[in-house]
Order: sequence, then C-alpha cells, then structure tokens
Amino acid sequence: MARIVNLDVNDSGAWRRVTSFDLDELVGAELENHSDALLRICSVRRIRARIVPAGATGALMYWTREEGWRVNEVAA
Repeated sequence: MARIVNLDVNDSGAWRRVTSFDLDELVGAELENHSDALLRICSVRRIRARIVPAGATGALMYWTREEGWRVNEVAA
C-alpha cells in the first residue's frame, strides 16, 4: 500500500497543496532535500512548507527558510 504525503506551502496566509509523493518511491531524505532547494530559491521570503500524510490534518514536518525541515514533535 502506498504511503502518500502531501507537500503544502504557505506564502500568503493560507496552506495550499503543491503535490503528493509516495514515500516508498523516495530514497532517504530525497523529498526534504529537493523541496528545500526549491523553496530556498522562492522570491517570497516568508514562505513556509509542511509535509502532511494524505487524509490527515497534522503535519509530519515543517519548513522555514531559517530552520529548514524540522520534525513536528507533536506528530512524532
């Protein structure tokens, strides 16, 4: 069974889904590393991101330009 997660971004006050990924098709921290590179070149300085399991409301991880990806301790 696929383990789908969604990549959401917030650059204007509301979370929006960018796309979805199957964790079983990724190697190591591939999703975090590639999305970090993409988010860092964004011209919107206050952009934030999160990785959320499909069908859930709580994020597994959050991203900010200052800290990069960090695990949501509440969800861990």
